[in-house]
Amino acid sequence: MPKLLSIDDEVEFTNLMQNYFGPRGYEVFVANQGDSGLVIAKREKPDVCLIDLKMPGLHGDDVLREILLDQPDAKCIMITASEGEGKTRAKLMKMGAFTTFDKPVTSLKDLEEKVRQALASRMNGEKNG
Repeated sequence: MPKLLSIDDEVEFTNLMQNYFGPRGYEVFVANQGDSGLVIAKREKPDVCLIDLKMPGLHGDDVLREILLDQPDAKCIMITASEGEGKTRAKLMKMGAFTTFDKPVTSLKDLEEKVRQALASRMNGEKNG
């Protein structure tokens, strides 16, 4: 069962991720702060992480950096509000994000497709590595 970790300061969002991905065969972990998300990431070694960029405390790009340092093969999808998106997206991709996704999330199906792509790329990477 693939492990999915959603780190977002909006409880409604992490609940939505749990309620959407849980019944679809994912083991879903949620955190509402960057630092607690890192604790869960270190313990559970999720396959895919959904990380909100703008959170109080530990910012999403710091969370991304820490997760990839600990777990280089994790696939991280950054959830970003679209302001200044060009530079932000380029920076996040350079840091190792698998992709970015716009917030507010308007299509859970589209997000699920990105998660599937991330899982597929992780599986391919593990086979070749």
